[in-house]
Amino acid sequence: MKPENCAYCGDMTDLPFHCSYCKDPFCSEHRLPEEHRCVKLTQIRAKKFGERKVIRDGNIGKPSGIKRFFRKFKK
Repeated sequence: MKPENCAYCGDMTDLPFHCSYCKDPFCSEHRLPEEHRCVKLTQIRAKKFGERKVIRDGNIGKPSGIKRFFRKFKK
């Protein structure tokens, strides 16, 4: 690998890390998407969160986990 400048801080690094999302080279300090404020990271997270199709109905009509747990001991 050839030395490259970190796309975030500009420091020369002998072993650049390339981001999986934006494909830019980074030093070891800024290699994680959260550390170099990757612009594609928020898009990827939003897309993956949408795929889960989370439904929050508030458990209407269902007893809470604590009530279900203690129900086992009532007799």
